[in-house]
Amino acid sequence: MTSLPHAETSVDRTPYPPSRAWLVGICLWPAFLAAGIATLLFFSGIDPETLRLQTVPNWEISRTAGYSIGFLMFWAVAALSSAVSVLLARPPRA
Repeated sequence: MTSLPHAETSVDRTPYPPSRAWLVGICLWPAFLAAGIATLLFFSGIDPETLRLQTVPNWEISRTAGYSIGFLMFWAVAALSSAVSVLLARPPRA
């Protein structure tokens, strides 16, 4: 009896543990998406200029810089969360 090519079982060829580049991608890409959503939600109700005037009035930055700083802060928090999740999901060392 011959075996059909599509009837073969698929085998995952990804090496385990994944390389550092994969781990960085696994952490940063979902964090980027989460930071984008958090930025949209946060800045839909809060103006960066008003936030700047209430927190650090002597610091002169543009609205665009405020949006950028907010996005990077959200990205850092989400990346930290993703990194902790990857760290906790790893199997124990032998």
